[in-house]
Amino acid sequence: MQKRRLAAIMFSDIVGYASLLKEDEKKAYEARRLNQRIHRRLIKKFKGQSLKEMGTGILASFNSNVDAVMCAVAIQHASDALNLQLRIGIHQGDVIFEKKDVLGDGVNMASRIQNSLGSGGIAISEKVYSDLKNKEGLIIEYQGEETLKGIDIPVGLYRVSCDEGHLPDYSVDTGELVRSFTFSRTVLFVGILLIGMLVYMLYFFFQEKIKKQLEPQRSILVLPFDNFTGSDTLEYFTAGMHDALIGEIGKIGALQVKSKKTAYAYKNVDKSVPEIASELGVNVVIEGSVLCIGDSVCLQVRMVDTEDAEKQLWAHDFKVERSHIQNLYSHVTMNLSDEINVILSPNDEKRLSENRLVDPVAYDLYMKGLVYNDQMSEDALQRAAQYFKLANEQDPTWAPPYMGMASVLERQYQMGFIDRSYAMPRLSEYIDRAIDLDPNSSWVYNLRGSKAAWFEWNWVDGEQDFLKSIELNPNHAGNHAFYAGLLSILRRTEEAIEHAEIAEELDPLNPFILGICASVYIDAGECQKAMDMVEKAISIEPNHYFTYPIMIEAAKCMKDYKKAFEVMKEINLSYWERFGITEQLENKFLEEGWPGLQKELIRIDEEQRPDAGPMDNLNKAGRYISIGEYDKALHYLELIYDAHSPNLPSISRNRLYNRMQDNPKYITLLKKMNLPVE
Repeated sequence: MQKRRLAAIMFSDIVGYASLLKEDEKKAYEARRLNQRIHRRLIKKFKGQSLKEMGTGILASFNSNVDAVMCAVAIQHASDALNLQLRIGIHQGDVIFEKKDVLGDGVNMASRIQNSLGSGGIAISEKVYSDLKNKEGLIIEYQGEETLKGIDIPVGLYRVSCDEGHLPDYSVDTGELVRSFTFSRTVLFVGILLIGMLVYMLYFFFQEKIKKQLEPQRSILVLPFDNFTGSDTLEYFTAGMHDALIGEIGKIGALQVKSKKTAYAYKNVDKSVPEIASELGVNVVIEGSVLCIGDSVCLQVRMVDTEDAEKQLWAHDFKVERSHIQNLYSHVTMNLSDEINVILSPNDEKRLSENRLVDPVAYDLYMKGLVYNDQMSEDALQRAAQYFKLANEQDPTWAPPYMGMASVLERQYQMGFIDRSYAMPRLSEYIDRAIDLDPNSSWVYNLRGSKAAWFEWNWVDGEQDFLKSIELNPNHAGNHAFYAGLLSILRRTEEAIEHAEIAEELDPLNPFILGICASVYIDAGECQKAMDMVEKAISIEPNHYFTYPIMIEAAKCMKDYKKAFEVMKEINLSYWERFGITEQLENKFLEEGWPGLQKELIRIDEEQRPDAGPMDNLNKAGRYISIGEYDKALHYLELIYDAHSPNLPSISRNRLYNRMQDNPKYITLLKKMNLPVE
């Protein structure tokens, strides 16, 4: 349902952010974080509403032109105090709020005014000026008429600033001092102030929760493509095209795009578009048909009404030479953005307008590699590596095969299929080469973040790389899920939940993502939510390798040890039967409960596998922790430390830290791994 009203629209952006990223990534990320917090607090303070973020750009609306301009002045001064330079454009116009999006000339005009500023400052349109010309303290200078991009009629613009005597209060909690403030009151005043702050924080927290649910945003589902080429053997290629288009659209920060795995859950499902849209909460559904794959690639794209499946809102046919297939995804994204009135950032426009060529043979081999890389078995990963290697040999100057080879190595090492001495040098080589060839790939920073965090225990670099991957593709569920996992290891629980929620929202039907998120909720003590998520994951894919161990942890979190035993028995039954210990373990659990079962498993392991590898040693350590024998657990954890197991950082999670934080050996081990000890 549309809601139309007159509103003052403010659009702001950071000046020179791309240059800052090149000079100092860490400083750039911190600048962006502070800028977001300044905007959130001051927009709220001046009775505005945050609408959405587009890269480093922030869009907000106000009922009053005066409130919008005074908020802009406050934001500019708060940002100046932190050495952040902003461009801010303000226009009053008719705005349409439709489902989760905001549309209209007011939005476009504010964005164009902001873009016109160049070096920074605040500019307003004639409509806004008419309400401000007599506002005391404001300094307003007429800049003349300018022809703005995409606007046919020249627009009169005014520069705005404010004299020192009339500056609005721009102090906000950014974690740094913005404006000095001294206290010389009594203890009673301090007490009242603290109570007031607590009330405000609680109010702000709940308001932010509500506001987050109401923020307008285009939410998109790209349904799996129909293969109308006449060849079933090309199914891998059409699936790869679908994945690539989702990745391209997902780079647009103004959009929310459901991930590939969730989209594929609706392949060959007897459900209407309105039913699917309702289930996922999306307001844009895209269908595609691949019509030809040969020397050229032909794709028909359609946007379907989410309330009337028979109503086609937009359709377009695309045909490119096979070597131009990457440009195909850019063309579709630009056309779709225009159709749904999404404002592209300058960086998005530049990226989408670039001409990108690819060797058709290398592209085909790479697509085949992706199919096997997703299967995660030892044999499938070996086949994926072969295809990526052949693609790389075909075109050594193309980045994706290097990322593919790096991804295979990470998975092989994580799952214990290869050792560290083989994996690490090759992993570094492939990632470095990929970044040299494509420094704007979200995937390569995700790979480098995983390597830094879990393989090198370099938490600072790992976090920066995950943040970079999110910046480059905010719609990739894996970027948020992996970052949530890192934050959980660092015991930054609230932040971890925030990114887990985003990951789940982007990919709600992906068992792997659900498993990671469930693990985060276990660390947060939200046991039932974790169990619900992992049960959902298993209902989607009953034999998924990743979910059952997490279900055991969720059951233990709920103190439902009967369920934990049933799941443990299910995943270990073949092993138990091979050694004839099933009945013995069942009786032990019935007689002595979970601790008795763990003691019996320890005894059996010590007899049958005294020289276990890192994964088994981690299991042994976990069993000793279950029965409170922490020093014995630390013996096995030290062995894993010496082997530099990528699974060892999990010992820092709340579920173990809360039990062992008083053990000196445990704290020493955390310090050796540069993990937090408080």
